[in-house]
Amino acid sequence: MRTRTVPARWALGATLLATVLAAPVLATTGCSSAGPKAATFTPAGGVASAGTAPASDAASTGYVMPPFGSNVHVEMTSWLPSDASEAQAVNTDKDYELAYLYAEYKGGQDQAWVNYVTPVMQAAVQQSLQASDITTESFVGTIEYFDMRVIPDPEVKGDLDVSTCFDNAGASNTNLTTGKVIPDTSSPDSHYVRISDELRKNSAGGWQVASSLPAVYYPQAKCKP
Repeated sequence: MRTRTVPARWALGATLLATVLAAPVLATTGCSSAGPKAATFTPAGGVASAGTAPASDAASTGYVMPPFGSNVHVEMTSWLPSDASEAQAVNTDKDYELAYLYAEYKGGQDQAWVNYVTPVMQAAVQQSLQASDITTESFVGTIEYFDMRVIPDPEVKGDLDVSTCFDNAGASNTNLTTGKVIPDTSSPDSHYVRISDELRKNSAGGWQVASSLPAVYYPQAKCKP
């Protein structure tokens, strides 16, 4: 499966990249499939086929799982920091990441991710979702998010950087029209990546994703189970 296309900061200093990579692991394990039990979404297990996940699901997990089809299985870590404000930021980032993934699944057409980003970020994400390999493709299989972390952004006071390991080695791209699997010609290591988002409070005090940091791939990011 292709590596996600995410809008990134225009510039990233070496100090910031080093900070993200060297940040202490706030989850109980390193980047592996072990550790805090992941909240698992199994589409065939009774989740509504349209709209958002049932309210009970959102209440039990703290985030909203989009209505992927029965050919997709998404596992999102249940980890949250103990600090209440940081936990709100982490849940906002989970919502955004899942909504962005669902937009890819729908060929760039779904707009639920708009609820979780700043106006500037909205324009960047919209542009990224117009790429031809997104508008003509979907995917099937299993995707995992694990070893989530949160640290203060080293460049913008008050902002938080939330990162997670993203593993799509168990997924395959498909033709959006025919549903046929597209042969994977990418490097095996490109399926294991640490993705990071910068979150900022808006005027109402709620967290929003303000930018995405450049992805860091395995083996530099220890995100291979």
